Amino acid sequence: MLSVIVREYSTKDFRDVMEIEREAFSPRNLIYDVYIYVTYGSDLLVADIGGKVVGYIAVMDLDRETSKIVSFAVKKEFRGRGIGKRLLSTAIERCRERGKKKVLLEVRVSNYVAQRLYKKMGFEIVNVIPNYYHDGEDAYLMALDLTRSNRGAPLS
Repeated sequence: MLSVIVREYSTKDFRDVMEIEREAFSPRNLIYDVYIYVTYGSDLLVADIGGKVVGYIAVMDLDRETSKIVSFAVKKEFRGRGIGKRLLSTAIERCRERGKKKVLLEVRVSNYVAQRLYKKMGFEIVNVIPNYYHDGEDAYLMALDLTRSNRGAPLS
């Protein structure tokens, strides 16, 4: 079993987060994205295994009641081990603690693995955003209602 610690981002994590972002989302403006997360994000959490960052999740508050997951990725060789679920669960709980009522995110319509995780955590598809990605692929807008006690609960 991996000993994974979910913790706050630190500036020493910058290169690791950039590497994960590049692997998962190329070609994005990585430096700008991470700058935005650090500057305007409400939460930037990392999954740490022995001092090495293997995943991250960036959450931004949109208003008093709503947060948005703006980026979320786990290194390829660590996927399927529950790390994403731990990051997502922690981020959701922190939104709840800040009094948020809703969490939003966008996901590629072709990203069935991510959609399955989001649905397990209580997210529902609420809209389709045409041509959302640089390659023209549509996105699903998904929402999690934090006012429902059985949705988005932390995982044990």
